[in-house]
Amino acid sequence: MDEGVLIDTDVLIDYVKGKQELPPLQLYLSEITLYEFIRGTKDIAKAKSILEDCFVIIFHDNSIIKKASEIWVSLKNKGEILDDRDIMIASTAIAKKLPLLTRNKKHYNRLEKFGLVLYYS
Repeated sequence: MDEGVLIDTDVLIDYVKGKQELPPLQLYLSEITLYEFIRGTKDIAKAKSILEDCFVIIFHDNSIIKKASEIWVSLKNKGEILDDRDIMIASTAIAKKLPLLTRNKKHYNRLEKFGLVLYYS
């Protein structure tokens, strides 16, 4: 992928509210972030269209599904729980070799051992 960054849902929400700037890089969203964001809007079709115009949307492929499954099994075997949506977003970043811009470092720090790189702005 190009030099860019995967944007987590919390950062996207803050950006839309004018509380956060985005870095001057190619900006990507996981299909999970797209889903999480548009489900909370009044006009789903319009919100989806705007996001698709402004961001590159990454849809799940075999590399993402495989990485997510590996992470889930490893966490389950250790008795650790993490929301599947967070695992899928992190797996998208790992599989596509993109850093993840998030404020939710508590959850995502645990996934750095799987290859997740967090973006700090």
